[in-house]
Amino acid sequence: MSQKSRRITPIFSLLLFSTITLLSCGGHDESTYQNEDELLTEDTLSSAQEVIDTLPPFESIASQFDHDSLVLPEGFTWRILFSESVDQVKRADGATFPAKGKHDLTVYVPSEEDPENKGILYISHETSGPHPELGDGGGATVFDIERKNGSWEVVGDFHHIDFSSIGFTDRNCGGSLGPNGNVFTCEETWGYDDAYFTKKGLADREFESGLPMWQNIGYVVEVDPRERKVVKRHMTTGKLVHEDVLFTNDNKTCYITDDYSPGVFMKLEMPEAGDFDNGQLYAYKQSDDGESGEWLKLPMDTNSLVNCRRIAVEMGATMIIRHEWIEEINGKLYISETGEDHFSWKESIERGGTVPNYARKNLAESETEFDDPFGRVVVFDPETNKMSSYLEGGFFSDSSGCFSNPDCNTSVNIGGKDYLVLSEDINWYDRGRAGDDAETTKSFYNEIYFLDMSIPSPTVDDLMRFCIAPVGSETTGVIFLPDGSMVMNIQHPKAGNAEPFNRSVTVLVEGF
Repeated sequence: MSQKSRRITPIFSLLLFSTITLLSCGGHDESTYQNEDELLTEDTLSSAQEVIDTLPPFESIASQFDHDSLVLPEGFTWRILFSESVDQVKRADGATFPAKGKHDLTVYVPSEEDPENKGILYISHETSGPHPELGDGGGATVFDIERKNGSWEVVGDFHHIDFSSIGFTDRNCGGSLGPNGNVFTCEETWGYDDAYFTKKGLADREFESGLPMWQNIGYVVEVDPRERKVVKRHMTTGKLVHEDVLFTNDNKTCYITDDYSPGVFMKLEMPEAGDFDNGQLYAYKQSDDGESGEWLKLPMDTNSLVNCRRIAVEMGATMIIRHEWIEEINGKLYISETGEDHFSWKESIERGGTVPNYARKNLAESETEFDDPFGRVVVFDPETNKMSSYLEGGFFSDSSGCFSNPDCNTSVNIGGKDYLVLSEDINWYDRGRAGDDAETTKSFYNEIYFLDMSIPSPTVDDLMRFCIAPVGSETTGVIFLPDGSMVMNIQHPKAGNAEPFNRSVTVLVEGF
């Protein structure tokens, strides 16, 4: 379904040679190796590969919350591809200006001539303020990259995406590369009146729809990254705090996550591939036993689309605790549910909303008050409509750390194994989510973890810690390029950090 994940075949040349040598030396004398071709038999190579495939892709690093740089396992390196305000982005008229920040979504758009070595990187900007040169609100930057001499380089200029043809966007967050080759960027906005925008300094403006300004912002926007142009804002995706969108391969269904509490899980079904205009929006309702569910058909008039979450809740939709990014692995959808500290669903339950089966353990005696400080990963099966908890956040059993508030996610295949790659975005620095010292210094630290998807019923103890981000930042937009290199965005780091991590940057990580 998803085109965000990549499959990698790592080349462990030295390790392969060493393994073959070890496997071949037992029980033979020196004369055995007079012909080295005899050493590389099919059985020997197969045995060596089996050994390699059982090895983890890196050695999990220890938590350390006292740095303003990027901490990675031994053998991995990083370098900057694109930097807020340092790099100049070019508008369509040729004028250049310092790049926007708050880098979020990353999409690799492969070239048609050489998809393994050439392509476009699309970077969303989760910005929301006025910008007279590059447009108010959110934004996006695209640039060409090419693999030369075994490493990826930026080729040519950084190009600005102009969203003025649809007015503006707000807080461009997650999204996906659609089956049609276009990028679908999500507006993560809480604007439910015009004052939400105007008080930030954005000019009030009229839209072709004739609706108030706020009713036009907060949907999924389609962008052609090759032409560097906006295609359309798709109003049929409903006005939500849009975090992410994921398409089925036939481009007839897209699943939609809502970063709100209570939020709703939605999908848009289209009669023909990519026919958003005639799509039908649905909200998910879980069965009482949590083993299945149904999709509630929403009205498609303007009032319903603008207020789709409220209407879905009144229809009995299952409420979720801030759904973030969504990733498909082997036909199932894995969703980061980031959680929330001490909240009430009293009003929403009274209006008809239902509580997910897996969240009832967090209910207080009132059955309307919740506390969900660490969040989880939930799994949804489109075949059965079952949604359940896949991995609960919390503390490791050896007291070595805490996995909390997952946000960005993606997947990768290394050595024949699928890994779910999870980025934290902790809700606050307290409750042990980033260590006792972080709470004392009021410092935010976030980490990236890998989870081997072959492990049954995983717990936090099965996570491998790959990265610790610079203080104040979250990691987001994590993707893997065709050769296995990782790209990640370091978003909103502490301004007092040493360069280059004193501003948002796009980082290339090599070593897989």
